[in-house]
Amino acid sequence: MPHTLSTKLQEATIELSMGLYTIRFHAESVLDLNHVKRVEEARRELVRGGEGPVLVLIPKNVALVEQEALAWMGSPDAMAGVPARAIVVPSSIQVLRDRIRWALFKPSVAFRVFRNPQVAKGWVLDTWYDDQIGHEVDAFVGLEADE
Repeated sequence: MPHTLSTKLQEATIELSMGLYTIRFHAESVLDLNHVKRVEEARRELVRGGEGPVLVLIPKNVALVEQEALAWMGSPDAMAGVPARAIVVPSSIQVLRDRIRWALFKPSVAFRVFRNPQVAKGWVLDTWYDDQIGHEVDAFVGLEADE
């Protein structure tokens, strides 16, 4: 059984397992900008620094998801120290909106919206691993140049 560090808030449960933060919003929550910012602050306080990939799970019976809250989760402020963030939402329209944004603007941050939790988890982990491998390759190339 993997070791998991977790904390429960009024709005969500935050877990850290094997380097991946998973935020599970509770049923019938209202996800407005203030709630999302509070949960993100709590995630960063779970472990000093709070760096690592983040998977956000929003249940089908959520009361409300404000577009402003979703947009903020992909902002530079929210993505500081987060190599990748995937959000699972119950709305196909929100996923379509994200795909259009991704196709047109090619964001500089690794932030995506999904409907399927397994696809989202796979993407966030792959993105994180690719980022980590890039740092290792850069460090290795630096060592070869010193010789």
